[in-house]
Formats: sequence, C-alpha cells, structure tokens
Amino acid sequence: MNLKKIAMSGALSAALVASSGVGAVVAGAATNPGAAPATCLPADHDGSWPGAAAGRPARDPGVRVWHDATGWHVRVTHNTLHDRVFSGVIRTTGEFIDVHAVRLEKNDYLVVGADHHSLAFRFNNYGGTDGFDFYAKCAPYLGFLFASDGHVMPTARISIGEDAHHPLSDPFRITRTA
Repeated sequence: MNLKKIAMSGALSAALVASSGVGAVVAGAATNPGAAPATCLPADHDGSWPGAAAGRPARDPGVRVWHDATGWHVRVTHNTLHDRVFSGVIRTTGEFIDVHAVRLEKNDYLVVGADHHSLAFRFNNYGGTDGFDFYAKCAPYLGFLFASDGHVMPTARISIGEDAHHPLSDPFRITRTA
C-alpha cells in the first residue's frame, strides 16, 4: 500500500479533479455557502447526522457511504476483473480531520485540501475494496460528487447507510441534523 496524502493547493485540487473527468460538474457540487454551526466546539469531531446515513451498506458494486460512532466511511468496488477508476470530491465548510486510507494501491491518491474543506480521491480499483475514513469537524453539511471511469456515477451505484439509500442526484449533499 502506497498512500499519497498531501496538502492540496487550489491549483492541485483543480488538476486532480480535472484529471478525474468531472471538473465541470464539481463547480456546482456542494459549493453553496454555509457556516459552521454556532454551537460548534473545538472538541466537536462529528456531530449528529441523519439516521439514513447510519450503518454500513452491504457490499455491492459502486460507492458505499456511511456514518457510525467512528466517523464517516467511503468504500468503492466493482465486480469485474478489469480495473476501474473511481474518483470523487467531498466538500464542506467545516473541516476534514483524521483522514485515513483503507487498502490503497501505488497509483491511488487521497488528498485533503490545505484548508481542510475539501477531500479528493482517485482509486484504480481491481475488484477489491478501496476507501477512506474521516471525521467532519464542525461541518454543517457534506457535499459529495463521485465518478467512475471519468463519468458521473449513476445514483443506483451509490449506497448510503445500512438500508443502502440512493441519492436523488450526483452530486448530492448530506446535512447535519443538529
């Protein structure tokens, strides 16, 4: 496993997103203004999130997103022998902290923005499971955008929470409940 995690400048972020083939969509993906909750405390690592995001979805092809007592989790996989490139961007006005990669290979990238408001990834997936975990400190929302082989991910291939809910669109947003 070779993780490349670096502080990301605006130019590097744009280059990574552009290389994923989803640059035009990212501009509108969760860039709506929003401030961190007024009650956010320095020790607030995660806060309350919708119950629909709770619990790990069953393994299925595509992207799985869930939240639990240990934070947020994103996993990608597919069912063929050929490699597939999964990429994405997650944005917030809060901060991404304690970001940890899970089973990445040498050409995979997981990049946290210098301001900690963005997280971008690009995984060459060979049928196993790649992913990452993180906390969203003082985040009023998380805005997600996922792609597969340079195309925006079909919502049927995005599973959220134990009940494997699908978002209505990609990009999509999950908002804190408190």
